[in-house]
Amino acid sequence: MKPAEQYQRLTHSLHWDPTYVNGDAYIPEEWRTACTMTDWRKFNDPFQILFEDYCRIQAEKEDKFHAVRDAGARFGHIARVDERWVEGMKSLNTGLTYSEYYNYRGHVRVARFAPAPAIRIASMVQAMDERRHAEETIFQARDYAKYHKNGFLLPRDRMAFFERHWYLQGGRSFFEDLITTDPIEAIIGTNLVFETAFTNLLFIAAPAAGVANGDFGFGQAHLTIQSDETRHMALGQAVARTLLQGDERNLEHIQDWVDKWFWRCHRLLQGVVGPALDYFPKNKPVSYKEAFTRYVVEDFIQGYVSELSQFGLKPPRHLDQALAEVEHGSSTMWRSLYASRDALWFDIHQPTVDDLEWLNEKYPLFDRTHGDFWRSVAAGEYVAADTSPMTCDVCHFPCIFPEPANAVALPVDFEGIRYWFCSEGCKWIFERESNKYRRTQEPSALVLADKDPLWVAQFLNITPDGKPLGGTSVPDGYFPAMPVPVTI
Repeated sequence: MKPAEQYQRLTHSLHWDPTYVNGDAYIPEEWRTACTMTDWRKFNDPFQILFEDYCRIQAEKEDKFHAVRDAGARFGHIARVDERWVEGMKSLNTGLTYSEYYNYRGHVRVARFAPAPAIRIASMVQAMDERRHAEETIFQARDYAKYHKNGFLLPRDRMAFFERHWYLQGGRSFFEDLITTDPIEAIIGTNLVFETAFTNLLFIAAPAAGVANGDFGFGQAHLTIQSDETRHMALGQAVARTLLQGDERNLEHIQDWVDKWFWRCHRLLQGVVGPALDYFPKNKPVSYKEAFTRYVVEDFIQGYVSELSQFGLKPPRHLDQALAEVEHGSSTMWRSLYASRDALWFDIHQPTVDDLEWLNEKYPLFDRTHGDFWRSVAAGEYVAADTSPMTCDVCHFPCIFPEPANAVALPVDFEGIRYWFCSEGCKWIFERESNKYRRTQEPSALVLADKDPLWVAQFLNITPDGKPLGGTSVPDGYFPAMPVPVTI
């Protein structure tokens, strides 16, 4: 029997229609997809990988990853990674660990509730991928902590930061949103938009920057991860094409999901990966703007979305706003981080002369928008935020975009409460699903308002001088204002 035939037979044999419970018990209504297909069992995963082959391939990837780690330790490469890049890893690695883990949880849920047997099998395999990716980032964190003894977070500290610190709430809200969606929306948001369009910035452009600054372990880890992403992308593209071809009623859902997750991905990657490409590296092989143009605009929108236009799919809503923001986004984020540097667990440096020259070359509007700010800092002006930043009620990033002099903060009143949004994109998302994004706790700025500085430092798990505490205990008098993790 040919492998494709064997895969199809095994996959379809795992599906059954229950007779001992009704449909609501088998798949609750809230987890059923809004999309339609005549026979979901006819959908086939384009990769069709057998489990024994999957285990063999992944084992080879693990061997290569750990071989590079071992060589780095033996020959001192890890210790020679540029310290500026290590500071960036304190942020990026922490976010990556829990983002990958949340993706694992999300695909386990899709594997339970997706209507097609082939989607369920592919999602279970992807869940194993994401769990492995999370474990690799933890191995890397151990290496940084061992060879760069400068305050790299311990695991217990990292979890507290991901749950509480304002800078990581953007990533946390993104993935908690993603793992509580329609199961096909989860595939469109993750596999089609996030992994087809945006993970190239994270797993190709960022590793190139890591290697340019001596971090070969980061480069090898993300080389193995990106090879998994190719399989994930194929699943998202196959699902979108099959549903668009199969029933014209699916177009509205898929278009809305592409629009929504394009904007959410743009805001997340600009806020987190933008600084990792434009500011943390001393040696910068590619700018965030260049990577965004190549992978998101040219490959995804002009390539894949254009190909699906034959079924009516249009470029993402708010694309023009995203393109305008990319010109300033990473620098705007860096200025916000610099002003809040005493409340961070990683160092934010003032750009050097070489940095400024590179930024002016890559971003023609940089000096006009940000030059005076950094010249005043260089002249000795003390810049520090005296309050927590006002954050958007959808993306949970600060309302500082597109650039500080013209920051957007859009209000919407819902059920007697005023909500604020950093952009038309986030406002549109809220208006589509207001109940999902209704506020269940006070914004972080209000949680921390009028509190003693030591209380704030303990809540954020940092000491007043910006260094991590040894534990994650909450100070006396803490009230339940911290967001509650989503369970599935």
